[in-house]
Amino acid sequence: MNQEHRRRRPRFPQRRRALRPLICTAVTLATAAGGVVASSGPAAAQPTSSTSAFNSLTVQSHPDWMAQVPDNTSLGAMSIPGTHDTLAIHGGWAPWAYEAQEDHGDSAATLTAQLDAGIRAIDIRVRVVNSGTAFVIHHTDVYQNANFDDVLTKAQAFLAAHPTETILMHLHGECDGDSTEGGSGSSSIGHCADDPGNLTAAQRIAVFDSYLARYPGLFYAPTVTGNSTSDMPTLGQARGHIVLTDFTGPVGEIYAGFGLTQLTSGNWGQYIENDWTQCNLATKFSEAQANLQKSSADTSGALYTTYTSANCTPFGAGPADMAGGYFGGEGENQRLLDYLNGGGVTHTGEIMMDYPGYAVVSAIIGLNP
Repeated sequence: MNQEHRRRRPRFPQRRRALRPLICTAVTLATAAGGVVASSGPAAAQPTSSTSAFNSLTVQSHPDWMAQVPDNTSLGAMSIPGTHDTLAIHGGWAPWAYEAQEDHGDSAATLTAQLDAGIRAIDIRVRVVNSGTAFVIHHTDVYQNANFDDVLTKAQAFLAAHPTETILMHLHGECDGDSTEGGSGSSSIGHCADDPGNLTAAQRIAVFDSYLARYPGLFYAPTVTGNSTSDMPTLGQARGHIVLTDFTGPVGEIYAGFGLTQLTSGNWGQYIENDWTQCNLATKFSEAQANLQKSSADTSGALYTTYTSANCTPFGAGPADMAGGYFGGEGENQRLLDYLNGGGVTHTGEIMMDYPGYAVVSAIIGLNP
């Protein structure tokens, strides 16, 4: 459900992946305003966003911003800056495995930098290793020099130092047991050559349960029961904890009994915008803006999630191109900053970004009560 760059949560309730090369060939033909598609990834990015909007996350620090928000505020009524593919800081030989975030260090040091800067929604992609006993962090078939213990240790330390805060975590199985693209022993289309095989949901859940046992109290308990999903908590209920929003498998299958009910059952797709193959800059932002307007108008307490990220490599724009702009087209991050600064938005829900700049994070935070 929450997989990218080939396997991200789609806009509609469909959890199977599409093969990027076929889609991106068509995308490269788009030539609407700001929509000429670049031919490669971050190295070819020609940012037209200001540095305050793009690739400058740690210029400002917001480690305790949630302290100013009342306890009785529903998480669904908040504006929460987030990162898509949070620890994708290393690329690989595969053209779909470009970096998506600023590199502030391995072993989840990048996560600490993001949290200190104000990021509160994270997108963690885990692969099963060590004979099915542990999670490591991957972006497709590329190991990101971090393990799930690193993520939880860094998150735990941050929350201990800043107990007024909470972290929303989207947890997704990456790579392991994914036999739908590339057969056993293959590394095509992001499939790991040394996959342990088709692991069952129960096996992956057992690995996650082992982490829950080693980090008691770290997660907001109603989201990790394994038996039932959680109502939307208030910030007061969630302070000091990780709220697991959803836990999904390598092809987007939902693992029952984990996460928030709103994001794991029923018509969950109505709350999410993630057209990850749309690499026309103007069109992509118009889709994101429509979801932000829905969030702003909502009074039900639903948590909306908007992805400003997209990736059409190897034949089109990469994450940095989309976030920072290219060929004179204004990047998604600058468009977002301008839109938020224009007024008229009450709350955004989660905004999951690539290469966010400090001013974008500050603008999202500033919308909270």
